[in-house]
Parts: sequence; structure tokens; C-alpha cells
Amino acid sequence: MKYFKIYAIFFKQYLKGLMEYRVDFLIGMFAFMLTQGAGLLFLYIIFQNINALAGFSIDAILLMYGIGLIPKGIDHLFFDNLWLLPQRVRQGQVDRYLLRPISPLYVFLVERFQPDAFGEILLGFGLVITTMIRMGSSIIWYEVLAVTSFAFIGIFIFTSLKLLTSSTSFWLKNSYPLIQITYNLSDFTKYPILIYPKVIQLLMTFVIPFALISYYPTIYLLGRISYLEVLLYLILVTSVLSFLALNVWKKGLAHYESTGS
Repeated sequence: MKYFKIYAIFFKQYLKGLMEYRVDFLIGMFAFMLTQGAGLLFLYIIFQNINALAGFSIDAILLMYGIGLIPKGIDHLFFDNLWLLPQRVRQGQVDRYLLRPISPLYVFLVERFQPDAFGEILLGFGLVITTMIRMGSSIIWYEVLAVTSFAFIGIFIFTSLKLLTSSTSFWLKNSYPLIQITYNLSDFTKYPILIYPKVIQLLMTFVIPFALISYYPTIYLLGRISYLEVLLYLILVTSVLSFLALNVWKKGLAHYESTGS
């Protein structure tokens, strides 16, 4: 309860600041929707010349696209502050998190949120619902629960990868390019991983496991894999990734030297 109360305080304070710039919030949300819309336009152009991609119709790929956007948007909404860790390390601003009588990582994560991520989340839900209807699939309650569980675990994949790569800034001082490269690899899984070489498929499933966020939940809905199989992959890979990310953060924090005079 203490952590929830602290989060509520941070949330209220940050929301007050956002209310001073409401137009900026709306522009930010629209910009994210426009960016994702450009990706959808690219898919539309591709499917003007082909009927299927690796055995997936355009509706199946749009479903995959939408499923991947939901956990990505939620991570963006709540945990986007990790992009600023390299800057905080270089400027010696991590000190203020260490002085507070609470977990430095928790305070850093809840310091701000990004409401423009609602653009990604809304588009994701919109794509999932419309493509399921277009494909003639009836929405079954247990499939909704299954995809919800996949999306929830998927949030930890995005957050763990950002925490892992951003924590290297304690040694590199500027790990922003590494975060960006890793995060942008999620774009690869807007398409079926079957179109990539086997090495890339394994990389995107077990090392930088963005395929577990979009591709595997989609083939579950298409009846090509069981729920338990997808859940097992997600839990195992995410647990290892989260453990590794937290340990790199702790070791990095112990290595932190603040700034010199």
C-alpha cells in the first residue's frame, strides 16, 4: 500500500504539470498514431501486390501488429523514464534517488508517465477488434483472458530490455544508442518471423524476445499453437530477462560514482 500511495502522489504531481500543456499532450498522442499509421500504410502497399506473407493474410498481420502495440504502449505509458537514465548518470542526478528511503529503481520508474502512449494503446485495441471481426472470428472470453495474460507479461519484456540496456550507462555513460537499437528491433515482429533466417527467429524468440509479444499470441488466436506453450515460453524467457536486467541495474548502481568537481 505504501508503494501505491507514493505512486499516486507522483501521478498527481505529474498530471498537474501536464494539464498546463494540454495541446502538447494531444499533439503527442496524435503524432504516435500518425507514426504507426505510416507503418500500416506500408503494409497496405505491400499487400496490393501479394495475397499473403509467409502464409499470413493482411488481416492476420494487422492482428499481429495490434497485439504487439498494446504491451508496447503500456510500457511506454508507465516506464518510459528509463530512456533518461543515461542522461541522469552523466549529470550525476542519480544521487537524489539514492538519498530517498525507498527503492531507487521504483522512484525512478514512477517519476513520470507518458500519456501520449494512449495513441499506441488505442490503435492496438482498435486493430485487434476490427481484424478479429473482419476475419469472422467470434470473440471468446477465454481467448480475451489469454491475450490479456500475454500482453501483461509482454510489458515486462519491453521494460526489462530497456532496464538492461539503459543500466549499461553506469559503465558506458551514454547507452542511449544501445537502448534505441534494441527497442527498434521490435519493428521486426510486426511481420511473421518466418520471413527471417532461422538465426533471427531464435534471436527474436529467446534473446531479444519481441516475437513472444506479437507473433506467438497471434498464432495462438489462429489456432496454430496452444495457450500453455505460448505461456511457458513467455514465463521462462521473461523471468530470465527480468532477473538479468535487475542484476545489471544493481551492479551498475553499485558502480555509480556520481560527478567530480
